[in-house]
Amino acid sequence: MSAELAVFDDRVPRLMNTDHSNDDLQTDPVELHADQAELEYESYADSSMTIPGQGEPGENCGVWGPMQFCDNCGEPRFGQERCDQRTCPDCAGRWEQERTIGAVQRLAKGRYVEADGIDRRTMHAVASPPTGDIMTLKDWYDGYREAYRLAEEAGIRGGVVVGHGYRINEDTKKEYREKGIEGGIWNWIVDKLPGSWRDYTYWSPHYHIIGLCREMAENQPSEQDGWQMVRIDSLAPFESTTDKDGANDMIRRFRYILNHGTFESGTTKDCVRWFGSLSTAKFSPEAELSEGANSAIDRLVEDLVGNPENSGDGADPELDEEDCCEVCGGTSFSTIYDAGYALMDRSWTEQIGKDQQNRLEVAFQWAIGEIEPPPELYEPRSENEAKEAFQSLL
Repeated sequence: MSAELAVFDDRVPRLMNTDHSNDDLQTDPVELHADQAELEYESYADSSMTIPGQGEPGENCGVWGPMQFCDNCGEPRFGQERCDQRTCPDCAGRWEQERTIGAVQRLAKGRYVEADGIDRRTMHAVASPPTGDIMTLKDWYDGYREAYRLAEEAGIRGGVVVGHGYRINEDTKKEYREKGIEGGIWNWIVDKLPGSWRDYTYWSPHYHIIGLCREMAENQPSEQDGWQMVRIDSLAPFESTTDKDGANDMIRRFRYILNHGTFESGTTKDCVRWFGSLSTAKFSPEAELSEGANSAIDRLVEDLVGNPENSGDGADPELDEEDCCEVCGGTSFSTIYDAGYALMDRSWTEQIGKDQQNRLEVAFQWAIGEIEPPPELYEPRSENEAKEAFQSLL
């Protein structure tokens, strides 16, 4: 990520209450009495918001145990439990990767179905309300709707919006520039600087938009209730289902805006929202693209998100030894929870032999909680500890 991209979003903020009907905002049902729900919805947004990776790991996240078994010989394979929560310091990267894959696939397909040329053009813009208007959770969610409206009025037909609640203070940006830090400024703040990320930021809500746009209208705050609707720039063209350059630019942009996307703590409310012609109500890739085009774009994005700089020639990579069974060298594995069915297949258990059958039975019983390692090895924190715990169970 370039330093320019990492620090471009220093603009303005505010909000107005708008009609809640006929939009694509996916709010979750609130299981509270009406007066409680209203009270929480009116609570101060700053204290309720966070960014990815700034919470506690989920229960058992990071604990090692049996995860798979070899389809050839039945040997158990160990791995770490993962909570996959966006607030988990260890899982936020996995969450970011999965969300990036899904979002860029949808955006790429939305561009691909358009006619060649200017109709596939895609803009990156920021909608910022005047300072001080977004103070409550209600303001925050209303802000998405206002960002949709202003984006469409500016010529963005449809796309994705990610809300950002915070901007970086001037002293921190100055230090970042002067030190010539490599990588994004948010990663530097979160991973390298002492204290909390909040020490280097301030509450200043704004909404990043990536969407289809032939030409974006001029920013006119006086006619936009004080909002700023600012074009950042155009994305690289996306010309085919194998266009790596175009896909990589979408990946880079979306990863940046998701990296410090802001969401309400303790809820599943999403910070990624679709609107207009690419909303879930108006665009179905399965209906509008052929199966071949859908599959080609899915593969392209999945490969590039795993390695955004990869420009491979299509040859199969060398097989990593870690991808092979350490007993027989097999490369096909099943989840440990399928071991119960496998162990009922007499022809297969005769093939693997009694010793391997016993090893798999013990691993399976451990995985489903029927047996437990001794207290000192109850929650293994490494592969070696997991193997030691397994040996004790054998």
